[in-house]
Amino acid sequence: MQEQALERAEGSLAFPFLDDEASIDAYRESRTLFIMRGLPGSGKSTLASTIAGKYEGICNVISADHKIRPEACPALPEKYKELDEEAGRFCEEGVAVVVIDDTNHQWERLEKLFDIASEYQYLAHLVEPKTPWKNDCAVLEEKTQWELTQSELEDLRGSLEEAVYPLFYGWFLTHKSQSHTKEMGKKLLETLGELDEFKEHWGDFGGAASETRINLEEYFDGKGILHCTTKFSDYGKATGAQEYAELEAVKEFFGSAFHLRISGLFITPRTAGARVRLSDKQLEVWPADSEKEATLSEELPRGSRAHITLGCAKDVEAVQTGLDLLEFIRMEKEGDQDWAVKDTDQGKLRYFGKGMWMLELSEEVTVKTIFGGFYPKEEGGEEAGVEKEGDERAVGEEREEKTVEKEGDERAVEKEGDERAVEEEREEKTVEKEGDERAVEKEGHEKAVEEKEGDEKAVEEKEGDERALEGVEKAVEKEGDEKAVEKEGDEKAVEEKEGDERALEGVEKAVEEKGEEKENQQEGKPAEGKKKGKCTIM
Repeated sequence: MQEQALERAEGSLAFPFLDDEASIDAYRESRTLFIMRGLPGSGKSTLASTIAGKYEGICNVISADHKIRPEACPALPEKYKELDEEAGRFCEEGVAVVVIDDTNHQWERLEKLFDIASEYQYLAHLVEPKTPWKNDCAVLEEKTQWELTQSELEDLRGSLEEAVYPLFYGWFLTHKSQSHTKEMGKKLLETLGELDEFKEHWGDFGGAASETRINLEEYFDGKGILHCTTKFSDYGKATGAQEYAELEAVKEFFGSAFHLRISGLFITPRTAGARVRLSDKQLEVWPADSEKEATLSEELPRGSRAHITLGCAKDVEAVQTGLDLLEFIRMEKEGDQDWAVKDTDQGKLRYFGKGMWMLELSEEVTVKTIFGGFYPKEEGGEEAGVEKEGDERAVGEEREEKTVEKEGDERAVEKEGDERAVEEEREEKTVEKEGDERAVEKEGHEKAVEEKEGDEKAVEEKEGDERALEGVEKAVEKEGDEKAVEKEGDEKAVEEKEGDERALEGVEKAVEEKGEEKENQQEGKPAEGKKKGKCTIM
């Protein structure tokens, strides 16, 4: 039977912490509480022992086998107290890998284990077997050592089918990488505390600054495991949380190691953080709307909000760190500030005003992380059953109200921006209209000038025509005069010709008469003229 079980379980141990060397190396540097979860006989103990073998010398397994019978009852057996004390002791000693081998089918039980992980800053990692029969109650009835009936197993299965969602998903720094990152942040705070340029702006930090110094390490309170959040889930109640959990990339990479690159460090009067530059692979688990949720009115590159919170001022929530980073990015994008720049051995230090300082590292720092979820105990979680669920809903509603209030503020800012945009558009249209009116006015003026010039030209043309007509009339008149003169000359010529003809006629007549006179003299006859004159010649 054992050989058959092992054969059927072949391929069911495919987990990053067992078969991926980079992930195994990261877990060796971390503090991890593996919480087995599943029905009796599903392969939890085999999985737990495999983990112990992989991390031999740095792993302890705490098993409920042969100690606590799995039952679908609301009350937890007192024997769990002994197991919890043992788990707390291993965590306090700093054992790298602690494994809890049990069904862990009750929420109250899970919550207690999450509480232990949070107290000692361990990454809680829920692990369910991948055996083909893990939910087959008929097969499990034969495999379980507890001699549970199929009906009892089905009762247990109901509570295990409910998904467990974290408060948020993210990349959690290994223990070694946390220490290194905290040292970088501490060095920046020490550098700022001694910088004259920083002392000139102590007032940005309010009453925390004295006349001589400010203790930035006390000002910023850092709690919990350093991490870079990808998605706020609120235990599955946040918008899109359950859909995010079902993404192929999230399921594939959950529990895997990643190397994050830190490109800068920053502080404001509210938060201290590290700026993270994500790779294409890391962007696969980065929500597409992460930046839009924070800046509704501005488009930013995906992954711009990625950061690690190093500490927060009093009464400031860690979510503010990402918002502060986006404010830095907004000012960088505008690029019109006269920023103060100071070279340090860590890189270039810039002052953006209002207590906002950004250190651009001369070389990016790579840190090891594990992609997983954070499962802290919710407020009021000491109570079980219906009371606890009511508390969870109350907390969720309060968070939703804050989210709505924040979204309302963001919408108000967006609306104000829209109103400014509308006003600017209206001003642009007014200017455009005035420009059009001026253009029309200019066009009308030009047309009037053109018409005036046309009229003047027409007048000139008319005057020219009149002058031409006058010239024609004068030419006609002259021609008439010439013709009159010519006629007069012709008439005179005719008269002269007629006179000449009369003269010629007279001459001819005189010649004729003289000829007759000579003829008469020759014949002895007096001429007719002599008779008439009664004149005698002697």
